[in-house]
Amino acid sequence: MIHVVQAALNGVVKGVEMKIVLRNLSFSYVSASRERKIFENVNFTFGSDRVYSIMGPSGTGKTTLFKLLSNDLEPSEGTILFDDRDSHTLKPQYVRSHIISRIYQDYLLVPYMTAGENILLSREILGTKTSLEEKENAHHLLDLVGIGNLKDTPVRLLSGGEQQRVCIARALASQVPILLADEPTGALDKENTLKIGELLRKVAHERSITVLVATHDPLLAEEVDEQCVIDNFRINSVA
Repeated sequence: MIHVVQAALNGVVKGVEMKIVLRNLSFSYVSASRERKIFENVNFTFGSDRVYSIMGPSGTGKTTLFKLLSNDLEPSEGTILFDDRDSHTLKPQYVRSHIISRIYQDYLLVPYMTAGENILLSREILGTKTSLEEKENAHHLLDLVGIGNLKDTPVRLLSGGEQQRVCIARALASQVPILLADEPTGALDKENTLKIGELLRKVAHERSITVLVATHDPLLAEEVDEQCVIDNFRINSVA
């Protein structure tokens, strides 16, 4: 697997290093009847060249953290910094296009497009013409996640696990410094979970990017550089 990973990475541009700094971060969901606290006075730094697992029971804030980092939500208090840039000063579209790429739990693929076309779609949305090199890299990435033979297959014909791999390859095709993966191995077996864990770690180290993996899977959590848990409204490193 390591040989395959290295071969695919040969065509991928090294990313720009960027750390995430949470400074006195607090967030609550507020309705007319109640306030539900998720984070309180969180101070934590996620560095580049590393993969972090984010664990905790459902409802503790894993998805909320990703929404805060993507500028889908704003902190109730405190600051999120991308290096020295306050996320509050950046438009959500800019963050999603130039800073963060997401691996979604529910895939968000275009069903009538092929696996390869889905990977290249983000470039087309930005109005950028897709180069031959980018097309070749998309195919390399599908090889990397083990489904290179399905590059011309419409994703509606793929299994859940295969669609999840397309989603992973699509996120890896971007040239952004931060990757957020929401349950990236939820539909995969043990063998492929270990392969994806190895892949994410290899990509983080080779491209100098920051990778955060929200997961309930202890097997995947063992494959990262640093394990974190959300508990009592804080983020704590446990390994």
